[in-house]
Amino acid sequence: MPDERHEEPALRDLTRYSGLGLQFAATVGLFALAGRWLDQRWNASPWFLLAGVFLGFALGLYSMIKKLPTSARTSGAKRPPPRSNRP
Repeated sequence: MPDERHEEPALRDLTRYSGLGLQFAATVGLFALAGRWLDQRWNASPWFLLAGVFLGFALGLYSMIKKLPTSARTSGAKRPPPRSNRP
């Protein structure tokens, strides 16, 4: 029988990080739709759509980085370099 204490934090992390991915996708999608609407309104295709996608990507990425725990953001930088087995 698996230990339930180990599964609960993993499940919590899974839901947290999948939620971040969905939020990122929704942000990009909403800004793209807003850009498309502005393109149709002012007949400026595809400039507002492109601006919306890039702005949505930047804001979604910023939000995702802010919500990640500090340990997850810096874990790669604190690893020591791999040791070589050569003499």
